[in-house]
Amino acid sequence: MNELSIKEIIRSKEEKRILTGKISGIEDEYYKVKNEYISCAIVWYQDIKVLIPSTHLGIEKINKSMIRGMLGSEIDFIVIEYDSTSNIAIASRKDAMELRAILEIPKLKVNDVVKVRILAVGVKHIIVELYGKEVIIKADNLQHTYIVNCKDLYSSGEYLKARIKNIDKKNNIFELSAKDFIEDPFKNIRKYITEGGEYTGKVIAFPKKNSGVIVQLDNSNISCLVRIPAKFNNYPHYLDNVLIRITEIKENKKLIYGYLMRII
Repeated sequence: MNELSIKEIIRSKEEKRILTGKISGIEDEYYKVKNEYISCAIVWYQDIKVLIPSTHLGIEKINKSMIRGMLGSEIDFIVIEYDSTSNIAIASRKDAMELRAILEIPKLKVNDVVKVRILAVGVKHIIVELYGKEVIIKADNLQHTYIVNCKDLYSSGEYLKARIKNIDKKNNIFELSAKDFIEDPFKNIRKYITEGGEYTGKVIAFPKKNSGVIVQLDNSNISCLVRIPAKFNNYPHYLDNVLIRITEIKENKKLIYGYLMRII
């Protein structure tokens, strides 16, 4: 048994020290305080099993699917109880988040650059932890270009560099942007494509709010909203190779428009 890890666990319990570990599993454990079985996130701290009850995870919707979305994520926690006989600890992420927020949030200001941990990844957003606060970063603030699925680019547990765009500490509002640290392909877009030019690409999405399809141009991550002329009897399918003509480039709005010439 690791003596150092035991000392750190005990100090966390007695002195409210924050420890860090990675969620590696989920178990239903008997929770004496509630007198019932509760889903717990499992964190191994060296050879000590740490149970973090769902009620202490600091998430709004308490269910197993939310915990599954956090698997692989590195989280902070403070030990509540430790049983030396079974070598099992009960801990709270919620307490660690609250303490971290008290210590760090007052220091933050707009335009600060921060390093955040990715907790969960959705299709069009990711959830990160900013000094004890869970913040949603939408796809528009992750990349300069269209993202089909954030899960293709990001994973729980990874770290991300972001800039604070807006902050309202009183109302607990934080807006973060990660795309500031990625080269903007629209900056010199006219070097690579021109209005009236014809280019090959691949259909990657079918936007709900707009007619047409989104085409990613070959050999780039630039995408274009493509109108489908009425003459086409067959609507292009997902991942179809197509030839399009560029009709308009709006660098400031990061938008490119075109129309479908043919399916290749």
